Amino acid sequence: MPVPPPINLRLVGWLSLAQLISWGSIFYTFALVMAPVERELGLSRAESSLAFSLALLVEGLLAYPVGRWIDRGHERLVMTGGSVLAGVCLLLQGNVTGMVGFYAVWAGLGAAMAAILYAPAFAVVTRRFPNDFRRAIILMTFLGGLASTVFIPLTAWLMALWGWRHAFIALAALHLLVCAPLHGAGAARGAASGAPRGRR
Repeated sequence: MPVPPPINLRLVGWLSLAQLISWGSIFYTFALVMAPVERELGLSRAESSLAFSLALLVEGLLAYPVGRWIDRGHERLVMTGGSVLAGVCLLLQGNVTGMVGFYAVWAGLGAAMAAILYAPAFAVVTRRFPNDFRRAIILMTFLGGLASTVFIPLTAWLMALWGWRHAFIALAALHLLVCAPLHGAGAARGAASGAPRGRR
């Protein structure tokens, strides 16, 4: 039986960077955009907050099917597709003109969250480093925990510089140009070195 490879800090570092961007640009920026969205779209605080609740609901509903797809070896497709979906939804966020569009964007972001946050990333490193996955998970969790520290001031600065709509276009570019390639390469390596999967 082949010996599992030791932890690859470079691979874990790149996947951690994708976690930092994903958490920061989706999860932690909602509070910053609420006030300008409410002003432009004429929403109440309850109506705008409902969008984030919808995102969390969609994320929860998709957790099981996403987990099944990853179990079957489709983590590369899931995570790369999730990054692309996140980028597209953030682009659309910069162009919403009404409440329905705003809710649709955040429902899409909820689906993206199910595919790109910790759970699928942890599955990749668990397969890649079965004897040392805890260290990889600790590193990813630590760097992901810095997302608010990095992205709240970054997004606030982008909004002050360009306005909230163009700020979200910049955040979308991070998903399309950074996270999608990182997830594609990282998940592919993780799948290639994983333990054999049982029959289903």
